[in-house]
Amino acid sequence: MFPINVVEKETNISKYLLRMWERRYSFPRPERDSKGERVYTKDDVEKLQLIKKLMEEGYRPSKIIDQDLSDLRVLSKSFADAKVSARSEIVILVTAPTLEQEVRDALKNQNVKKVLVIASLEDIKNLSL
Repeated sequence: MFPINVVEKETNISKYLLRMWERRYSFPRPERDSKGERVYTKDDVEKLQLIKKLMEEGYRPSKIIDQDLSDLRVLSKSFADAKVSARSEIVILVTAPTLEQEVRDALKNQNVKKVLVIASLEDIKNLSL
């Protein structure tokens, strides 16, 4: 069980906002410790982290806060997969031929579509993506 100050730090969601969501959306629903202070479960913290991440992608909390933790995981993973897919469309343009091998080495584990080396006006004329 995690106290509210730990949850605030782990999720980067303020105590004020956590309390407001509790009133507005009935989530999170923290338990109370022996002193009557809010304590949150591991699943609460994970769900809050996913909600925060999805908010950064443009979702409004009111649209996702009622979803199950497993549904939020799937939704969050779809954004991560989309970013990897988008990265595979990257084309790298190298204008200094002496850097070509270094660039290729740096990108060897990335999903780069094409590396173009431009060293002259002729290369620009022959440019095709």
